[in-house]
Parts: sequence; structure tokens; C-alpha cells
Amino acid sequence: MFLPGSPQSSVGTDDAPSFGHRHARPRRSFKKSRRGCRTCKARKCDEVHPICSNCSKRFPGLKSCDFEPFVEVTGQGGETLRPRKRTRNTVEDSLQASFAPHPTGLTPEGRSRLLELKLMHHYTNVTCTQLPDGELAEGRRVWSVDIPRLAFQSDLVLNALFGISALHYSALTPKDPVLPYAATFYFDKVVRNHRIALANVDRGSAEAVLATAILICHHTWISAHSTTSDGLYEVPLQTYYMARGIQALFDQMWPWLRGSAYLWYIERQPIMASGEIAHQTEWATNVQEDLARVSDTFEDDDVSTEDKIIYEKTVAELSSMCCAISNSVSQQQLQRRVATMPVRLPGRFLELIELKDPRALGLLARNLALLKVINTVWWLHGLEPSQLVTETSFAGIAGMLPNEWLWIMAWPAKVISGEMRP
Repeated sequence: MFLPGSPQSSVGTDDAPSFGHRHARPRRSFKKSRRGCRTCKARKCDEVHPICSNCSKRFPGLKSCDFEPFVEVTGQGGETLRPRKRTRNTVEDSLQASFAPHPTGLTPEGRSRLLELKLMHHYTNVTCTQLPDGELAEGRRVWSVDIPRLAFQSDLVLNALFGISALHYSALTPKDPVLPYAATFYFDKVVRNHRIALANVDRGSAEAVLATAILICHHTWISAHSTTSDGLYEVPLQTYYMARGIQALFDQMWPWLRGSAYLWYIERQPIMASGEIAHQTEWATNVQEDLARVSDTFEDDDVSTEDKIIYEKTVAELSSMCCAISNSVSQQQLQRRVATMPVRLPGRFLELIELKDPRALGLLARNLALLKVINTVWWLHGLEPSQLVTETSFAGIAGMLPNEWLWIMAWPAKVISGEMRP
């Protein structure tokens, strides 16, 4: 029997290799890293100190890599002796070794457990109260009772809990380089395992799979608007598509979720405003004038009938939300409506965003600008100074627009700057 990729045996022939000689290994296409950090040793590391290029991109805020001590000793005959290769050379090793070394005397595994206890404590005491509707009885049950309960039964939920807690904790303590690193580490693991779980979901795992999907969705939203992210801004389409996927997942698994708290989370619907403004104000007048100006462009020759319908539905939704703000609808309802507007619109709207359509981008910017006129919540707004959803998205969208369309950002700019308030 031959192993995949191994050379075929030639026993019984004149060419049979003797035990005293080995086949020469094929040369790598790159130089093997010997002095690289432990995270990258399995791959190619450029060995830049104190933080290599790979880790600086993968883990924003990390101050230094965990480099393995490298000592060259010359033996007899001029042979260079090197340290023995580690038997476990994984990202988890690197994460554990990077944790704060207090109290002293702990092993890397002990430091890992210490951080996880810290993250569990932070989640159950702080983070769970700052997730959607955490101030309501049903919300408290989901975030403070059901999620921890599932975490003790499922590694999938446990790692998602650690990840969302680390993301929140890192915003509160931005000088701690370990927490953003930990958030990325845990959610990378969660996303990989969640794909496997989705393919094998059953009655016993349905709650854990759905809860994990919800936490991943919140993580991708906040991470997409982190000011420490490298590269050009991209609209967090992944979050919107995931939100739609959660609804589809719920529809698929609902017979297994009877009696679950997640029925309330998924089935709740934002209350729609009547469209009637109780008292005409300067805010309401400005909103109407701005949306009318944008709507005038829907008659241009480059707008198809299908896309015009999408634009008009978006304008109607924005007008309805601004009306709800004027009429002092509850903050929980406003937060939910602003967060879910792109998801509640027809799928073509997200396609237009992906195509960087100027009208769609301008309308999305108006939706995100409304975050500035509703109460701040971490899961939607992020936390200063590293998580600034409104400012990051405004600058990113403006950078996508051609010069002739920059006027469409004037109204959102006034709302974000505070020049225009309800």
C-alpha cells in the first residue's frame, strides 16, 4: 500500500535504495523561517522584530510577536547546533504565550485559563447588559442566562462568548494589546467550527448553532468599523448577509427551537411609524428637502425601472425612520430599525452597494448617520476611541464616491457633525 504523494516502492529491483541513504527532499519555493515568531513558524515569517509583517496585519494593536529563543552553538567540526523543533507550533501556542505574565509562575496554559476566566467574568457582568435589548427581561434572559448556559455545553458558543467579551473589553482598555489579539483568535476558531456545525446541525445542536451565528454577526459589525483595521474601508456587507442568513437558519430549525428564548430574539419586529409627523420641525423639513433632492436623480437615464423601485423603497424607509425619531418612538425600536434597514429592503439594495452605486451608497450613509441622533449602544455604535461606526463608515463611503457625487454626503455630514439635530 502506498501513501498519497509518497514515491512508489521499488523493492525487489536493482534500484532499491539502501537504508543508509535517504531521498533528497524537494526544495521549498521559499526560505524556511528559523528565527520567526511562533504564530508564523508553520508558514513563512519575514522575521521582522518586534512584530513580523504577518502578525501586524492579522492582529491590529499587537506590540510584539512571541519569538522562540534562537541560539546558534558551534559543535565539533564546525557544525551549527540549533534548538530542537517544538512539537506544538500553533497559533494557540502563540496566543497563550502572549498573555500577561501575572501572576508569575503560571504555565502558558495557566495564563490562557486566567484570561478566559477574566473574559467570562467580563461577559457576565458587563458585556451581556450591552447587547440588543439587554435592559429588557427577554433580552437579559438571552444574553445573561441562555448564552452562558449554552457556553458550558458547547465549545462553539464558549469561544464565541470569549470573542465578543474580548472585543468589548478591548474597547474599554485600548492600551491592552492582548485583547484584540484574543478576539481575533477566538472568532477565527468559531467561524471555522461554525461552518462544520452548520453542515451537521440537529435538534441537539440547533440552539448552539443559532446563538453562535448571532454572536458572529455582532462581531463582524464592530470589527468592520474598528479604526485599527488595515486597508481601505469596505461596507460590512458580510454582516448584512449574515443577518439574512440568521433568519433563514431560524426558518430551517424552528421546529427544534420551541420554548427557546431565541424565538423572541428572531421573531421580534420593529414597530413601523405611521408616516405622520406629529409636529413639523426644522429637522423634519430638512429631511424632506434632502430626500426630495436625492429622489430627483432617480429620473436620470442611467436608472433602470427595477433600481428606481429599490431607491424609492429606501427613501420611504428613511423618511419613516426620521418620522419615528421626530415622534420620539422608543430608543430600542429606533436602534433596531436603523440596524436592520439594509436587511429589510429587497436584496437588490445590497447588490447595488456591492457595485458601489452612488445613489445606494448615499442612501446607506443617511441610514448610518441616524446613529448620531439615537442613544448610543455598544453593539451598534462601538466604543471610542477604537470603534467608531458612524465616523468610520462616513469617511469610507465618501472615499468610494466619484467627485461628481460627493454632494450626496452633505446631509449625512451635517447630522454627524451635530449641525442638524431633531
